[in-house]
Amino acid sequence: MIRAAPAISLAKYFDARKLDFRIVARDCDFPMGFLDDPMATVPLRVVLSLFAAASRATGDRALPIKLAKESIVGETGLLGHLATSAPTVRACLECLAGYMPIFVTGLEVGYVETGATGKLFWRVPIGFDAMMEPFSVYVAAMLILRIRMAAGEGWTPLAVTFGHKAPSVDEADFKVFGNRITFGAETTSFTVDAVTLARPMPTANEQMFAIFKHHASLLLREITAKQDLAAQVRDAIGFRLTLDTPPLEAVARDIGVTPRALQRRLERMGLSFEKVLDETRFTIAERLLRETDRPLIQVAHDVGYGSQSTFTRAVRRWLDVSPRAYRERCRRVVPSDRAMASLHASGEK
Repeated sequence: MIRAAPAISLAKYFDARKLDFRIVARDCDFPMGFLDDPMATVPLRVVLSLFAAASRATGDRALPIKLAKESIVGETGLLGHLATSAPTVRACLECLAGYMPIFVTGLEVGYVETGATGKLFWRVPIGFDAMMEPFSVYVAAMLILRIRMAAGEGWTPLAVTFGHKAPSVDEADFKVFGNRITFGAETTSFTVDAVTLARPMPTANEQMFAIFKHHASLLLREITAKQDLAAQVRDAIGFRLTLDTPPLEAVARDIGVTPRALQRRLERMGLSFEKVLDETRFTIAERLLRETDRPLIQVAHDVGYGSQSTFTRAVRRWLDVSPRAYRERCRRVVPSDRAMASLHASGEK
């Protein structure tokens, strides 16, 4: 999951150019209502699809870099304010690595120092098949531009690696990353020299840094606890769904707690067993509709529904379309030529 902030930045970028962001959002199944809350969480796969679709729709492969240049300091919410209020560049990178889960979960993020250099890196889990390229370029460019506030306008990293192939963009657009760029690496990363690591952040604020760090620690603790229990419940539900709708008692037994204890722990996190069950059904059903040609009645059974009509009602509630219509939408090329034409036509009005 990821905060909605990057999608909001992308929508503002489109609005500034009088392009209709709703076309791309609709093709990627991004709910427009999430644009009102930068701290709302959405599936990472959806945001990655948004960035890839936006680049294709505008015909601009350098869009992620241009978006990064226009982004506002702190636009990523609590994590952004924490990083930019840090006393030094080193502290900024350490906070980004340590508190990244409050912005996005599911990525491996780290910061290491070797000799006189420091490296911030991240990578997606093995088997994650969404297109990372545009979003990784956006994040890397945005972070490097933040360091430039301390190091100077002409500063570039000692080295940059990307965990994807080289994009077809002009070399001038990639100058923000410097001259030592490697593609197809194990991780996406950038390496910073010792002098830059010690530089003070121009937006450093000792008091606000302490406040932001306190709140980030509380939020990180809450997210970690929620992930641990919710993940166990989802795994137990997924294991039993192919047999039937799993009862609370069976799932509680699977994870080694009493039914009442499970209910209380979920309630303390603002969850319920029914909500986790529904979310798990949705996650599995959406993937099966998108990635397989399995008959709809079989998909219904795979997520614990006894009839196709009941499953259809659930999908309409989740996605506002029928299962068949959603599957057909996923089979379309994104964006279509018609969508591109509509997008640019809206910009000419």
